[in-house]
Amino acid sequence: MYSVYSLSFSPDGTHIITSPADCTVQLWDAATEQPVGEPLRGHTDLVKSVSFSSDGTRIVTGSDDHTVRLWDVATGKPVSEPLLGHTDSVVSVSFSPDGTRIVSGSHDCTVRLWDAATGQPVGEPLRGHTGGVTSVSFSSDGTRIVTGSYDHTIRLWDVATGQPVGEPLRGHTHSEAPDEFAGEVSGDESSSTPFVLNVDSGWVVGPKCRLLFWVPPASRPSFWSPRTALVIPRGIELDLSHMTHGQHWQMCRGGSQHPSCSLYLLKLTLVDLSTDDHYSSVSVMEI
Repeated sequence: MYSVYSLSFSPDGTHIITSPADCTVQLWDAATEQPVGEPLRGHTDLVKSVSFSSDGTRIVTGSDDHTVRLWDVATGKPVSEPLLGHTDSVVSVSFSPDGTRIVSGSHDCTVRLWDAATGQPVGEPLRGHTGGVTSVSFSSDGTRIVTGSYDHTIRLWDVATGQPVGEPLRGHTHSEAPDEFAGEVSGDESSSTPFVLNVDSGWVVGPKCRLLFWVPPASRPSFWSPRTALVIPRGIELDLSHMTHGQHWQMCRGGSQHPSCSLYLLKLTLVDLSTDDHYSSVSVMEI
């Protein structure tokens, strides 16, 4: 059995589309609760968002493989080549009400508009969020887009110009990290700075989506697991004053002693309180 990341009813309510954690998309008959045809295959990583077009003939999907894909509901086949442009996971997609445009939001902090007929980008990416964009939606008349982000803001955009409408809507003070991220816990969440680990890429991401440092694959499970309930820093501060980074970061892979790998000398102790239905455990990790 797989987790389900996204699902949606068709406009007429006869079908359901789901994206389980096996990189596929599955169409279902809402009346019989049976799958319709074979899973839609094409994405090479987890599918994080699915949505029907307003006429129910097409499906749009966004994935951790950084792509957006269009599918024909009747045939279960891709409508075009993958829509390329995002540089990180695509976690929210939506059709415009008239079906001519698609909007996508990504962990690369941008929003993109696409021509649904050609699969080509429309204009430049919409920039303004300083954290990953987690939700996107069109207004009922298709003239505006609303977006939500890990930067704790909501933004409105003019579809015709690609420009923000007014100032960001502020009020939310805390963002929950998604499953593939591990976040820092702070006693003062309203003033804390978000630092999250992208378990797939290994990068620790800071404010404004800056890549801070890379974590080797063997160390990533210690930062996060599905049973992790809480990670508590034990008063140890990270001293990054002697850490170098930049074009030689890749030299760190394999335990190289290149100067850019000085991050291996950092010491961080975390207490990981893990729990599930059967037991609870406490583990201590030192890096």
